[in-house]
Amino acid sequence: MAAPQVLVAGAGVVGLSTAYYLSGRGFSVQILDPGPFPSPTTCASLGVLTHFNGGDDPYSQLYRQGHALHAELAARLRDQTGIDVGWRPLGGVDLACSETEIAEARQLLAFNLERGCPAEWVEGEDLRQLERSLSARVLAGVYFPTDQRVDPELLSRALLQAAQEQGARLSLGEGVEEFAQQGQGVRVRTRAGEHRADFLVLAIGAWTGELAQHQGLSLPVRPVRGQHCRFTGGTELRHVLRHQGIHLVPAGEEILAGATVEETGFDTQTTPQAAEHFIHLFSQVLDLPARLLGQRAGLRPKPKGGRPHLGPLQAQPRVFVAAGHYKNGVLLGPLTGQLLADWIATGRPPFDLQRFAPER
Repeated sequence: MAAPQVLVAGAGVVGLSTAYYLSGRGFSVQILDPGPFPSPTTCASLGVLTHFNGGDDPYSQLYRQGHALHAELAARLRDQTGIDVGWRPLGGVDLACSETEIAEARQLLAFNLERGCPAEWVEGEDLRQLERSLSARVLAGVYFPTDQRVDPELLSRALLQAAQEQGARLSLGEGVEEFAQQGQGVRVRTRAGEHRADFLVLAIGAWTGELAQHQGLSLPVRPVRGQHCRFTGGTELRHVLRHQGIHLVPAGEEILAGATVEETGFDTQTTPQAAEHFIHLFSQVLDLPARLLGQRAGLRPKPKGGRPHLGPLQAQPRVFVAAGHYKNGVLLGPLTGQLLADWIATGRPPFDLQRFAPER
């Protein structure tokens, strides 16, 4: 019998993860994407796999599983492709630079400790030993030893290469314009032509809401622009640092600073205002020269209600949605791909995912 055919719309981390796990199960997979590859959204991601609290709600559980999967996946992809995806168990520190921020940081520590998240208070000489590059303005911090980081571009390339070695195909220049389930299959129209398959997975990120509206569906996902800057000095930084909602992340020879949260529709332009903000924060927190190398912007898919949309459409059960991960696309992408591959292969979700139903 011929292998079941699956069209995966979207070559971001979510779509590539889905293609990787499906092709590993023997499905015939074609990835459709308008291009370029890697996408601007992938290239604009910081790749931070941040700590989690110990909540018992379904999203917290999903978050923990996604966080735990990355180390295993990084090792497997390196064996399969020879690509080091940049997974590093860096640890992270939330910084406090004033008495007000110290009080807030102590509340953050208490909140996480109550929920079983590994965390500890650091100040004075202990803080300087932990991160020698901190400026004298930093007074204390909360250290999260389980924080990690992965390189989204390298992760995307490794997932694609591994999926292709398992038989998957990538078709660039093919943004999905229309889809419909017909009997026991689906028909998909792109800018380049028409495709038919047994299943369709929509992993198109910030464009999900727009396509759904065109199809007469309600999948409230909207784009939110995020910008980051890249500075020299990556070898001087040892941990992921956070201050005033901004991350400073060591990435090889560079330090990434980001990201903004901007309601600008589908505009992906970078702005000098964002760069000025990051330069100011960099200079406040680090005792290093703020030498700017570049700036990037991408679109995060923000869902209404805060939870991603995962699973089949009610009236078109052979069309699966994987969208609305917002700031956690890299963290949750591999787990999403694994869950959907299991679901499509077995005909049922691996556990109760009703809270993430696309039409909720």
